[in-house]
Amino acid sequence: MKKDRGLTEEKIYNAFLDILKDKGPQGVGINAIAKEAGVSKTLIYRYFGGMKGLLLTFAQKGHFFKSLLSIDEKKDNLDNLRSFIKEGTKELRENSLTQEILRWQLIENNEDTKSLFKYFNAQVGKTFTINEKDESLNAAFQLMLGGYVYFTLLSKFNKTFISTDLTSAKTWENYDEAIAKTIEMFSKL
Repeated sequence: MKKDRGLTEEKIYNAFLDILKDKGPQGVGINAIAKEAGVSKTLIYRYFGGMKGLLLTFAQKGHFFKSLLSIDEKKDNLDNLRSFIKEGTKELRENSLTQEILRWQLIENNEDTKSLFKYFNAQVGKTFTINEKDESLNAAFQLMLGGYVYFTLLSKFNKTFISTDLTSAKTWENYDEAIAKTIEMFSKL
């Protein structure tokens, strides 16, 4: 009887997701996925190329950042950027799994996460030019977003940064507004 590759891939991917959600990134392994999915490790490598391929699929399906899927190459980059930032910042704060993967990558400089971040950076990089005349403005904006990511990751363990309350919804509203104003200001320069 011929087996359906699509169904097997789905079983493997769902097992990967289940373990990732239950145990976090450090708890995911090929052996555990194979056991959970009821398949051989060989099939995971054949169908996904191992953990790297599973993480890449995770990003491509929008499970890492669903807002990546809203980037439309036919739209103006600035419109894409506004949309991605508005949705992406909220998603980052609410998606604890994405936060854990970001921490995992920072802590371990994990080889498995490189394809995921290469894909993410390529997708986001298409829209992150807010001023074509001045690269320093683009760098300033990326620095601002890096701070936002840092504060988001920090907020799990520390409730304040200097005198800023990272648990306050008003703080995050202010950050979101600052980013939106920065996009508008830099785009007009």
